[in-house]
Amino acid sequence: MTTTSSQSSVPVIAVDHASSRARRNQRAKKLFIYTTLTIFGLFFAFPLFWTVSSSLQTWQELRSYTPHLLPEVPQWSNYADVFRLVPFARWMLNSFTIVFITIPGTIFTATMTAYAFARFNFFGKNVWFILLLSTMMIPAIVTFIPQYLLFFNLKLIDTYVPLTIGAWLGGGAFMIFLLRQFIMSIPRDLDEAATIDGAGPFRILWSVLVPLMKPALTTVAILQFLTDWNDFFGPFIYLNTMTRYTAAVGLRTFQNMALETTDPRDHLLMAGAAIMTIPVLVLFAVAQRYFVSGVVLSGLKV
Repeated sequence: MTTTSSQSSVPVIAVDHASSRARRNQRAKKLFIYTTLTIFGLFFAFPLFWTVSSSLQTWQELRSYTPHLLPEVPQWSNYADVFRLVPFARWMLNSFTIVFITIPGTIFTATMTAYAFARFNFFGKNVWFILLLSTMMIPAIVTFIPQYLLFFNLKLIDTYVPLTIGAWLGGGAFMIFLLRQFIMSIPRDLDEAATIDGAGPFRILWSVLVPLMKPALTTVAILQFLTDWNDFFGPFIYLNTMTRYTAAVGLRTFQNMALETTDPRDHLLMAGAAIMTIPVLVLFAVAQRYFVSGVVLSGLKV
């Protein structure tokens, strides 16, 4: 009887050892993943940390031979000096103005175009869609000269029209592609049920599909915000008056413009750059959940 019980306990002990090894391996795997992600996270966050740290230092600390990761005495006055020496508040307002014009235009026109490609069959549909995607392969710099000549002949230079009109004419091939993919992942049964209830195409779009497209629309809004907020070359080409500059162009102008002092202004430029990142961080923190789900769900169906 004793021999039988001892023999039956051997498999149980072996299973316990195997499960213990599996748990240890799982913990080691998680530890490795979290450690790797933490290292890479710190690596990618270091430029932001350096920007904020540099914005709180004096120019002597920045120019010293020994790098200072942290300021000896935080110079919070650097942020006030940015607004005092240059019209930085005006430049920030100009950037927000462009963003508030382009985001609704992109959402509206890209949604309409994506809806047409996703739900309707018309002559040359696939050909037109391929042509639309092919525009993503054309470098933007190639079209700047003809665009500039066009807006120059229309007397629209030094206005915000060249920077915003594209958002109201489709919003860009990538935005259309993103929304089309999301609409195609929505079952057509919803469209058919709404059609039975007497809804037309526009009613189906705005009452049925758009409420389900919040993650994708939020993603489009964030991407459009980042595109316009960080855009330098467009405003640099089309805007000539300093009071119309965006924040990105204003920082570049601030780097070389004549001021009341000839001291280096690296610390002030870092302060301006840090201020420019605040809206981006706030936007992503608020809309992070929709942004991640929008990117994931938009790739479910090709």
